[in-house]
Amino acid sequence: MALMLSLVLSLLKLGSALGSVPLISIVGYVDRGIQLLCRSSGWLPRPIAKWKGPQGQDLSADSRTNRMHGLFDVELSLTVQENAGSVSCSMQHAHLSQEVESRVQIGDTFFQPVSWYLATKVLGILCCGLFFGIVGLKIFFSKFQGKIQAELDWRRKHRQAELRDARKHAVEVTLDPETAHPQLCVSDLKTVTHRKAPQDMPPSEKRFIRMSVVASQNFQAGRHYWEVDVGHNQRWYVGVCQDGVSRRKKRVTLSPNHGYWVLGMSAKNSYFTLNPHFISLCPRTPLTQIGVFLDYECGTVSFFNINDQSLIYTLTCRFEGLLRPYIEYPFHNEQNGTPIVICPVTQESERKVSWQSASAIPETSNSEFSSQATTPFLPGSDA
Repeated sequence: MALMLSLVLSLLKLGSALGSVPLISIVGYVDRGIQLLCRSSGWLPRPIAKWKGPQGQDLSADSRTNRMHGLFDVELSLTVQENAGSVSCSMQHAHLSQEVESRVQIGDTFFQPVSWYLATKVLGILCCGLFFGIVGLKIFFSKFQGKIQAELDWRRKHRQAELRDARKHAVEVTLDPETAHPQLCVSDLKTVTHRKAPQDMPPSEKRFIRMSVVASQNFQAGRHYWEVDVGHNQRWYVGVCQDGVSRRKKRVTLSPNHGYWVLGMSAKNSYFTLNPHFISLCPRTPLTQIGVFLDYECGTVSFFNINDQSLIYTLTCRFEGLLRPYIEYPFHNEQNGTPIVICPVTQESERKVSWQSASAIPETSNSEFSSQATTPFLPGSDA
């Protein structure tokens, strides 16, 4: 450091100093051109700084000079356009007529223009790819939807065929008034209604002390089908029970473990069955008329929604002993409670199924897969 100061002082005494060779650097792109910067330091007096073109002509430029320790540092900037060629930066000593120079070649590679044609072509390719991709996806989903719809149609026709086959085994079912709770009124052996006060009934071991009634018919073999209209009531249970179930208990779990295979409604639009555990059901349309199909040898009880000919649920069991159609109609405070009725299965109703098949409501994936269960019959005492 001391040596440098001594050298500077010596030069100052002499009154002149030759600066460093100019250093040219590229600052960046400015106004569609390239900005160059030329630096040189250690001059005394101030040098004559110039930018020169390929033929040695002077180029206009902006310059800046700083003075430190008596010496001048010079910065010279220039913005060149395309095809500038060879450009030089020179520093000439004002008294000694000595000159130092640096040169740089500005090639066309610095000015590669954005190819709008290429950009448009790439953009077009991307748009075409996107278009064909969307079309492809649409075709794929259309075919997929078509397959799903075909599957749904097949399932609907299959279920309707199941209901038609079940209806071929329709039987006459009549209710046994002797088994009905005293507040249940059985009329024409088909209809169950509530009474505000218990009826004066002769005592009978067959009578339920729950709001229940069974049919006069019992089944120990074969296939049997009947339909029950539950209307818009908010509490009911429909199905079959063993003939030997206890009728003298107020609270019984209506499960296969206790000899009951039923479909029920416990609250508004809340359907369920027991298998033997509680299973919530979500039929496609509200249940107002239910088909019950008992296949004793196969050990199944199937429940159908007559409104849309859909299978609601199938319980699979191993039956033992006599089975009877079962209805439970708990007391409720509904002002609009309606009777529960055993409906006749006639040729007219068969024609109604065929007509509704042609105008059935399209199904959704959730309603297509009706729950099915396999429940071995586990004998047990009534709760």
